[in-house]
Amino acid sequence: MTKIVYEEVVNKTQQLLSEDVQEIINYRPHWFIRRGNIIFLVIILFLFLLTFSIKYPDVIRASARLTALNAPKMLEAKTEGKLEKLLVKNGDNVSTGQLLAYIQSTGHHDEVITLRNWIAKIEPVIDTGEFGIISSHSLPLLTNLGGLQPAYQEFQNTFKETLQILGGGYYQKKRNALQKDLQYLASLKNSATNQKQILQQDQLLQQKEYDAYEKLAKDKVIAPLELNQYKSKLLAKDQGLQQTESQITNSEISSHNKRKEILDLEKTVQDQQQKFESSLFTLKSQIEEWVQHYVIISPENGRVEFISFLQQNQLLSSGQQLFFIQPPKTDYYAEMKAGQAGFGKIKNGQKVILRLFGYPSAEFGYIEGKISYISNLPNERDSFIAKIDLPVGLTTSYKKSIYFRNNLSASAEVITDDRRLIDRLFGQLEQILHR
Repeated sequence: MTKIVYEEVVNKTQQLLSEDVQEIINYRPHWFIRRGNIIFLVIILFLFLLTFSIKYPDVIRASARLTALNAPKMLEAKTEGKLEKLLVKNGDNVSTGQLLAYIQSTGHHDEVITLRNWIAKIEPVIDTGEFGIISSHSLPLLTNLGGLQPAYQEFQNTFKETLQILGGGYYQKKRNALQKDLQYLASLKNSATNQKQILQQDQLLQQKEYDAYEKLAKDKVIAPLELNQYKSKLLAKDQGLQQTESQITNSEISSHNKRKEILDLEKTVQDQQQKFESSLFTLKSQIEEWVQHYVIISPENGRVEFISFLQQNQLLSSGQQLFFIQPPKTDYYAEMKAGQAGFGKIKNGQKVILRLFGYPSAEFGYIEGKISYISNLPNERDSFIAKIDLPVGLTTSYKKSIYFRNNLSASAEVITDDRRLIDRLFGQLEQILHR
């Protein structure tokens, strides 16, 4: 009985297995399995073709820093004190020499600036030497100059003295009068010289006449008394000639004295001019030193940008940074320091990618540049300096503008050889075959 049951179970199992096997044998595979080899071959060919278009560049990494030919100028407080007056707003366009802010001082800023402007007007007049014009530039009366007041009082005294000597034109008029006297004396001298020439000719004729009568007297043709008369005439001619020579000499002495007076006059004028210039420049130097401490002035044309929030009566510390002056045009570039590893592959015109440490590339992008100069000699650290031009300035690959700050550090990636992937694969195979 048991054997019969066992055989039936075995027969049923064989029947079931046969049905599964039959189903597997009769099953038609999916199209992907039927054409799998072809699809795999197409994929391989596609990847192979991609190696012709995909580029995998050689990169040399180095350090770099941003700089500029006309970098923004930073202005800071030269002394500690309150911000007494703020004369500009953030983003204003300013010009060279424009006043930006006043820092608290014992002197009134408006009076110091008034005196500074007056000196700027009077200085070109001094350079021309026309000191008489200073009378038309009256010195402003100022009483609140603080520490500059003593220097101002000293200059005021010198200015008044200069006006008395040079302002009214007295010395110039006197010099003109002396020059006129010299012309008169020169005319008298010329007349005396002409008269001397005439007297010399007259004396020569008289001398000849006397010589003739002297010969007649020796031959006793005429009496000696008559010869004395001719000798007397000759002596009179000699005396007249000597008087004319004395007149010429006196004219020369008078002319010499007039020239000495002119020299003394010019010396007095020059001494006063030098005294005035010395006093003026001393005052100017003290004013400029005061301005450097208590006035913030724009060094060039550009746009003013506040470094931090500023307001009047704010307490400032010495050396505190206040403004940046952004010039209208700035040429930016990067200075790269490359080590000797792989340096021979770096050439002019190669592309460089700069990633600024202060502006993460994941958020701001990177800056593209090109190498325009490579030093021939290494520096003290055996690295070479290269200049990187920035064709698009400080605009990143994400179209964001980076605000320039001098010496911003960056990592530089020099693209030395932008080869295709297929070239690299064959290059690796070639290296393996030649080993």
